[in-house]
Formats: sequence, structure tokens, C-alpha cells
Amino acid sequence: MTRRSALLLFGARLGAQAPPEFAPAMQKIEASVEGVLGAAGLELNSGRLAGWRSKDRFPLLEMAQLPVALHAFAQMELGEMPFRKMVAIEPRSFSPGYSPLRDRYPDGAVVTVGQLLEAAVRDNDASASDLLLELGRGPHAVQQRMARWFGEGIRLDRSLAGVDAAFRLAASRERFLMDERDTATPEATVLLMSAIEGGQLLHAATHQRLREWLRSTPHGAERIRPELGKTLLYHKSGTTAFWDGRNVCMSVAGVAELPGGRGKVALAAFLKGTERDLTQRERALAAATGALYRWFAAPPAK
Repeated sequence: MTRRSALLLFGARLGAQAPPEFAPAMQKIEASVEGVLGAAGLELNSGRLAGWRSKDRFPLLEMAQLPVALHAFAQMELGEMPFRKMVAIEPRSFSPGYSPLRDRYPDGAVVTVGQLLEAAVRDNDASASDLLLELGRGPHAVQQRMARWFGEGIRLDRSLAGVDAAFRLAASRERFLMDERDTATPEATVLLMSAIEGGQLLHAATHQRLREWLRSTPHGAERIRPELGKTLLYHKSGTTAFWDGRNVCMSVAGVAELPGGRGKVALAAFLKGTERDLTQRERALAAATGALYRWFAAPPAK
């Protein structure tokens, strides 16, 4: 059995239920922001999984940059996309979302595939992610690989520019949130994070590079670090554009160390449909990941 098929089989047998110990906390968080919260945690050593609405679907947002990057790295290992390949970026190639590359080089630039990967994973750069998606033969190719690795829990159907356009053209925020394209479940997200930590998918050096970029990302720490502190090893975050001054979905995922040398836990939390401000949304996600972490960190029942 290959490591890829072993990972998929491992994911297929996971079943998340909300343990009573943190269910009230999740209900309180949802009530405080009047939104829909989804969260999951996966203990890497034991495979123990727990969650709240962990099989519900939420917009991937910049989380899509991880599947895109994993697909690009897989192509590199097959000799299909050299890390140092030079890529010309024309001004028309930039995406409308958050893009430090676009801001730095408004007239275009020449960069390597490796630089695009770092910008997408570390900097949440929409232009870098969409260029990698194009180089990787589009969303369908990425989706096929994700389905082989993680089943149906992760859907990638469009570029981030395409998602942004759909968001702006949707008749309502509710209509946008009902669309299952470009979504993921919290359960599949922690499976993806555990795969990055465990090194089951690609060469060890590739996983190490991904972890280093995630450790140094300047985005989203307020959504997970406040209640985890130094136990948090790295994280990734995502946010939709604003609609009438409101944000409709925000997310975070990370890997943290458990106390007593008991290994590590992958955590993910998504929040959609709320009109609360940035600080309230970030506090809600931090509270959700904190509640999950404390449940995993508690000594196992004998």
C-alpha cells in the first residue's frame, strides 16, 4: 500500500462527533457572533478526532493555497514543474484579491515557481496561487489529486480570482454560502494539516519547506495563538472579501504540541454568516481552537 492510499484510508475511517465537554463552549461561541461555526481537531499519534459541525462545508478562501501548493510540489517531484523555472507575470495576470506581488510589481515581473509557492503559502498571495494553479493545469487537476488524497472533503473548482468574481456577483451572501464549490470541511482540513506535519504525501524536504513557510506567515495568528501560546507550531488562515462592509467567512488551521510529550494535534476552525467585526471574529475562532485544544490536552480517561 502506498503512503497516499494509506492516508486516504485513514481519512475515510475518521468520524467526528462533538464531545459534551466542549459542545457548550461551541454553542456559546456561535451565539456570541450569530454565525455558523465549524471546527475539528485530530490527534496525530492516536488518530483521535473530535469536532463541531466538522462535516459541514465552508468556503476554502486562502486555504485553497495549500492544495494548490501541494499539487505543484507533487508535479515537481514528477519532474513536471521545476522549482527554479522562471515565470513572467504580466499586469493582466494579477488577481484582484490580496496580493503583495501585485503591489510590489504593478508593471509585472519575472519570478521563479519557488517564489510563487512561498508567496502563496506564507504571504496568502492570491496572484501567486492563481498563477500556480494555471501552471498546474487548472482546478480540475488539483481537485483530482485532492480527491485521491483526502476524498471529497476538499473541493477546488475555481481560481481565487474566479471565487472573488462569484462572490461579488452573487445575489446575496446567503446564496454564496450555499454554493459547495471551493469549500472544505473542518474534518478534511485537519487531515490536510496532519499530512503536512506527518510527511505522508511528498518528500521530507518538501514538507519541511511548507512547515517553515507556515511558521513565518504574518497572517491570522490572532485567530489561534491567543489560547495556544507557544504550543502552536504553525498555522494558515483565510478570509473572504467584504460585502457591504461585512465579512462572510473566516478560517484558521494549525498544528500544536500537546503537553507531556504526547505528540501533536491538528486544529481547524471556520466561521461563516456573521456580521461581527474583525476582533470579534478572531476571538471566536481563537476560542473554538482553544476549546478543542484543551479537550485534547486533558489527560485521557483511564
